[in-house]
Amino acid sequence: MTKDDAYYHDYRVFLAENHLFQIPIRFLAAESEYFRARMDQNDGLTEENPIRLDSDVSPEDFRQLLRVLSPAFNAEPEVFSLSQWLSVLKLVKKWDMDEVRGYAISAIEKLPNVDPVDKIVLARTYDIPTWLVPSFNEILQRPQSLTESDIEKLGIPTTVRLVKLRD
Repeated sequence: MTKDDAYYHDYRVFLAENHLFQIPIRFLAAESEYFRARMDQNDGLTEENPIRLDSDVSPEDFRQLLRVLSPAFNAEPEVFSLSQWLSVLKLVKKWDMDEVRGYAISAIEKLPNVDPVDKIVLARTYDIPTWLVPSFNEILQRPQSLTESDIEKLGIPTTVRLVKLRD
């Protein structure tokens, strides 16, 4: 017998902290070698033997990634907040999901009112060098000076360079 490509799904059970998720593994396997390798293993076939995600994968982070990977399960198109996109970025970095990473970066770029200091921190954390120069320029051109919170986020060396450039 032949399994239909469109309507035969290999569902697997995943455990993030104490939350179980049962989804077609193809959503994850299409994007990540890590999950393609898991398809050939027997774990995740039952709730008693789930695929245990690392302790740094929260149920909320995993849920956000699944919302991006499987929009067909969602009744309406969703608008994600910055924190929701950061959940996605965290996991796509962990599991080398380059296509989804690019999609998340593009979506974040379209969000209104993302603080340039936060964007610099995110650029460094998630290796997005194209955000650095525009964010630094935005900081240099804004009328208000750096706050204590900004200095804490950027670190002293970056703050000193920014102050020198601004003067």
